[in-house]
Amino acid sequence: MASTSLTNQNIECHILTLFDKLEAMRRDASLSTSRLPMQAEVRTLEFWRSIISECLATFFYVFLACGGGASLVGSGTPPTTPNLGTALATGFAVATLTHCFGHVSGAHMNPAVTVAMATTRNISPLRAAMFVTAQCGGGIAGAALLYG
Repeated sequence: MASTSLTNQNIECHILTLFDKLEAMRRDASLSTSRLPMQAEVRTLEFWRSIISECLATFFYVFLACGGGASLVGSGTPPTTPNLGTALATGFAVATLTHCFGHVSGAHMNPAVTVAMATTRNISPLRAAMFVTAQCGGGIAGAALLYG
């Protein structure tokens, strides 16, 4: 019985050591990748791909979420009545768009999320400003297409 508890302690020690080493490697990798200056960042294809993907993701999100809510307008039900269809459309839209655009730009789809990411320095201020602009434009375009 004493040998099994000693073995379990050794395994736990090795696992904790492994996690510490992995965390140190992750920290070193994030420190080694320095951020590009703004002039260089604007010239990269990845920068513009992420801005376009934020615009498209927000466009589709607003179009689908408002489209799900627009079904209440013509049905004669009061707008305060909860609608399962609207909730499902919005939830599935967020899940699908996050899977589609998450690897390109992070799929923020919300200026508040972008500002929070810029505040915590996960994205650059230039990228944050461009994301907010693209999100506002995509949201306006999605609503304009839906409501005419």
